[in-house]
Amino acid sequence: MMKKTLIALAIASAVSAPAFAATSNVDIYGVLNLSVNYTDPDANQPKLGTTGTGGQDTSFGLASNASRIGFKGAEDLGGGLAAIWQIESGLNIDEQSGTLASRNSYVGLKGGFGTVLMGNHDTPMKLLGRMVDNFADTAADSRNILGAIDTGATAFDLRTKNTVVYVTPNWSGFTMTAAYVADWNNTSTTSNVDSTLGKGEGLDNNSANAYSLNGVYSNGPLMLGAAYENHNGFTSNTNSEMWRLVAGYDIAGFKLAGLYEVMSGTGSTSAQSRDAYGLFASYGMGAWTFKANYLNANESDYTQANGVKGNDGADQWTIGADYSLSKRTIVYGFYTAVSNDTYGGYGLGNNSAVSDVTVGNLGSSPTAFSMGVKHSF
Repeated sequence: MMKKTLIALAIASAVSAPAFAATSNVDIYGVLNLSVNYTDPDANQPKLGTTGTGGQDTSFGLASNASRIGFKGAEDLGGGLAAIWQIESGLNIDEQSGTLASRNSYVGLKGGFGTVLMGNHDTPMKLLGRMVDNFADTAADSRNILGAIDTGATAFDLRTKNTVVYVTPNWSGFTMTAAYVADWNNTSTTSNVDSTLGKGEGLDNNSANAYSLNGVYSNGPLMLGAAYENHNGFTSNTNSEMWRLVAGYDIAGFKLAGLYEVMSGTGSTSAQSRDAYGLFASYGMGAWTFKANYLNANESDYTQANGVKGNDGADQWTIGADYSLSKRTIVYGFYTAVSNDTYGGYGLGNNSAVSDVTVGNLGSSPTAFSMGVKHSF
């Protein structure tokens, strides 16, 4: 009886082996990034959009900083052509929650012509900005200041749904990326829907679309990049656009970079435009990396509810350090502060990747101290 059982198990293993081999090209990867944050939202200021005194309380807690898990793979189709795919999901490991395929998730083809992807993906504008930020995916992320007007009426540095992306081959260090977004919000409502469409079509009638382009030259210590993005129908009767320039240079252990951007748009209530810039520096010394960012958003031409125009800029500075315990695990700490003009409402942790640290009050000066562990697999 025992001998028959062993033979049956051997046959079952042999039969199932080809099925396992068919999925052996799947890679599992991810990042677990958890920090302890002490935040002071400047409680003497009112909460955003309110009047009077008294705001959010000083807080001490955990934050999950763009933690994620992903699955990706490729199939060789012959003739230099390959099918590629990826499913990446965000994890809030402090809240015991997550959303399937909420991050870059797509299917596409790759060959001598370049790469074509379809799905949910970062825009080329966002990809360019991510190349220089020293504190990406934390409470001190440069997106607290860059890529947005503090009123929230329009924003860039996005990951968009219903997106087609094309990436050129690398031409001696130069690449271009282009994306078209067919349906901005994927909303199944009758708002902004052509009367000829059936119920549930939402914005799939292409009334809310966008396109984004970037070009990057990276060769040796030098990196140069430019990006343009145009939004149509982000909100009702609203169109907006942004230009961005980025430059970086590595020398003797130092990494230096700068970013400049100009945003403009028209909406149903007012015009909106402003420019902003960022300066980024880091220095590596053994297992240590010391880092600093400075960000500044100039006044916009947005008209406040009380009729006041402008006086809504802000700046943010951050200093910190990483210590590498291994190639995959680092511990880090930083201190960051935002200083708003009277009508500025920029805050910390405003990028959606960070859980439980968003603070931003009109005219406030929020600060945060963070210590964390980041493990990549």
